[in-house]
Amino acid sequence: MINIFKLGYVEFGAKDMEGMKSYYSDTMGFTLTDQDNNGSVYFSSSTDHHNIVLTPSNESGIRCFGLQYQSDLPINEVAEYLNFKFGIISELKTNSKPGVNELLEFTDPEGYVVQLYPQMKLKNPGFKKEGIIPNKLGHLSIRVNDPKKQVEFYTQLGFFNTDWIEDFFGFMTCNRDHHVLNFCASEKKGMHHIAFEMRNYSHLVEKLDFLRSKNTKIEWGPSRHGAGHNIACYHYDTEGNMIELFTDADIFVKELGMFEPRPWHKDYPQKPKVWNAEECLSVWGVDFEKALV
Repeated sequence: MINIFKLGYVEFGAKDMEGMKSYYSDTMGFTLTDQDNNGSVYFSSSTDHHNIVLTPSNESGIRCFGLQYQSDLPINEVAEYLNFKFGIISELKTNSKPGVNELLEFTDPEGYVVQLYPQMKLKNPGFKKEGIIPNKLGHLSIRVNDPKKQVEFYTQLGFFNTDWIEDFFGFMTCNRDHHVLNFCASEKKGMHHIAFEMRNYSHLVEKLDFLRSKNTKIEWGPSRHGAGHNIACYHYDTEGNMIELFTDADIFVKELGMFEPRPWHKDYPQKPKVWNAEECLSVWGVDFEKALV
């Protein structure tokens, strides 16, 4: 009935619009594609109309995120289906965002605003020549009161639970990426981090040097995580949002219930499981001053 297959965009509130615009344009290497009457600006990594939205606000942080879906049903019938099947009450919005003619908006159990959309216009600016220039927006991690409840909710929408760190960090995918969303138990609400995929380890290291040239401090990494096995490194954007740059993440084969084998896996086959925190944060055994969880 509905197949969610992609994390399309994340929207942030920004107190310093010029600083954040500079970060996503000059540092991240995204292309400014649009601006609306509310002052929101839209950035694309390569082909989508937008992958990052910045909206003027008195508060920094995540405002909503967009998930793209496929369905044989028209969008109004998708709304009816979500309500009948799962009790999800959504609002149909038309032309509320440039590049997205129709979307369904609802809040998940933790109060995060989710926007489901079937189509996005292709702006197709391509990749820039300067900046970090990631392959794509990879995944979004948000802080929640009850990760298990969140996992159950998104399972209803077709996501698959790929891994846990003990009982406080749940990973979920809607495609072949190890995770597209993850949920971190926390007493406060907000984004934990947003992640962008790099081409390979050489690309990652090159751009860490680039970040240092722009006086951006590396907070953690690079090292290889356990769950997902991505080589990851973290820094903050200009308003304190945590940014992960990663490569080498596991590829999930849903039909087999396992990940594509890699030489660095400990388990063969590598299947979804519960990791303990110590073995999961860095399988290289690298100790960093700043804890991520």
